[in-house]
Parts: sequence; structure tokens; C-alpha cells
Amino acid sequence: MQGHKRKVFIFLMILVMIPVFFVMHKAEANRTLKAQWIKDYIEGKDQINNKENILEIVLKDTNYTEWHDKKDKIGLNILKADLLGDSKKELLLTLFLAPKKSLIVVYQQENGDYKYVDILDEFFEIKEIQAIPIEKRGKDLIVVREFVDQMLGAFEKGNYIRGYLWQDGKFNMVISLIENYVAYWNESWDQAKKPNPLWLKIEEKSIIQWENGPYPVIKVLENQFFYQSKTANLKEMPEEEDYQLVNSKELVQTYYWNEKYQHFLIAEGKDVKTGESIGIIEDLSLSPFQLAGFEKNQYRIKRKNGKIEFVPKSQIIRTDKNNPLRKSEDFVI
Repeated sequence: MQGHKRKVFIFLMILVMIPVFFVMHKAEANRTLKAQWIKDYIEGKDQINNKENILEIVLKDTNYTEWHDKKDKIGLNILKADLLGDSKKELLLTLFLAPKKSLIVVYQQENGDYKYVDILDEFFEIKEIQAIPIEKRGKDLIVVREFVDQMLGAFEKGNYIRGYLWQDGKFNMVISLIENYVAYWNESWDQAKKPNPLWLKIEEKSIIQWENGPYPVIKVLENQFFYQSKTANLKEMPEEEDYQLVNSKELVQTYYWNEKYQHFLIAEGKDVKTGESIGIIEDLSLSPFQLAGFEKNQYRIKRKNGKIEFVPKSQIIRTDKNNPLRKSEDFVI
């Protein structure tokens, strides 16, 4: 089981954490991006030279100078949004550095041009970026659809929805959801050997709907599936048609924006061990790996001091509360 426990760990951590194999870089930035460069680049004027000028500054500001001689290979996309709550439009610059490495950087207006703020985050492959207003915060939530492909290593891949908000002088991930996910493994990899090992497959497909208003609500319909290969003792991973469905389930989860914890929650609760109130971010027992017999009876919680922890579900008493009344506008990202 040790081999697959590692797979489960990878699945959980890739959902709830920033990809750990990237190292964050931040440098003191005294340079400026000229507003004319940005305007001309967005309008398609002299894009080669303007891109060169923009990347020259951004790579220095983020301490990514090792990419200096590869600027012609870097893709660049620019989006404007109110990220800082200052009633101005900041710049979101997405740098597509390599097939499995992308970077989002934020700049703010200053004296007519733009100054470096911070790195939003680093990603595998960015599929889409949206700015969604959170009315009660007076700023935009940045939602990134990310594709993660580790089929050459961990035998898993999927699309993830990650939302970021500017809080306390930095960008924090306040929601992370699976849009779709698939993982494969062979029973022969587990410590408890089986005489005729099968290939196993876990899959999750979700429909994600936002109800946008003063307090946004996210409803997620999850369809989870567990498959086994029809044939045992295969060294190579079989084709998709060679798997048969063993078990499946459907569940609905609702996340709402909570001002107290500055995070999307599924509920509030009380920690019986400490006596303090907490916000519940995620119920790990609802993982699709539960279909394959791997239980993870934990909550991921956020404490009032901002610390995020994993705790046993038995340690938490849920005090489910409805999100505040809101004027909703439904849309799907």
C-alpha cells in the first residue's frame, strides 16, 4: 500500500497547495513598465519590440534572469483587473516559459506607468484566466484554470480551478477545485503484493457553477469513478477501453465566501481540542480515492490566525451556516 499512499498524497497536495517543485522568486524592483509599451502590445502594434521591452523588465523584477536569452521563446498575455482594491486596473502578465511552466506577475499603476507588485503564482500549463469581482471586498478574484500533466511520472493529470485574492500584502489562494482528474496505478506497485495485479484507474469530472454577488457561492457537482483493468499481470498501462467500471458516486459540494476567514468554506465549525471556532475548507473523506478503499477522514481547516491545517474529522464539530443573503448572477467558468 505504500506506493499508492504516495499517489494519494500527491493527489491531495496538488489540489490544496501551490506546486512545490517551483521555487518562488522575488527581487527588489525599481524599474517601470511603460504604459505605452503595454497599450501598443495589447493593440498589436510593434509587438516584437514591445514584448522585448516588457520581458526585459519583468524577468529582472521577478529574478527570472536565466530566461533572458530565451525571450523570443516566451509567450506573453496581458489582462487588466482591479486586484488591489484601489479602484484602478492592475496588470496581470502571464509568461508562458515552457510547456509545463508558466508564471503570472502583477504590476500596479504608478505615475502613469506600472511598477512591480508580486508574483501571483507559478503554474504548469495555464488554460484560462478570469477576473471575478467580489463586491464585499471591492476587488477582483483571479481565477486560473490550470492543466497539470504528470503522466510520465506520477501517472496522473487533470484540470484545476484556482482562485487568488490580494490579502495582507500578498496573493493568497482562497479556493482550489478539481474540474477533471484521472490517475492510474498498478497493484504490483503496492507493498501488499497481489498474485494477479490489475491496473486501477480513478477519475473525477466536475461541473462548477458560480453564483456571483456580494458573497460569491460556488456549487460543484462531482462525478467520481473507479475502474479496474479487465486483464491482470499487464506490465504496460492498458488502453482506455480495457478498463471496466467497478464503482461510482455523485456528490454536490457548496463553497461560500466567508469574510471572517477570508476564504471560501464548505462550513464553519468548532475544534473540540482547542475550543476555538474554525473554517472548514475541504472534506478530504470525499476524495475519489475513497472508492478504491483509501480513507482520509480529515478536514482541511483555517484558523482565525490564518493558519491552515489538516485535522481529524472527529476533532471538529460542524456548525453549518448559510451564506449571507445575496443578489445572485449565475454563470459557469
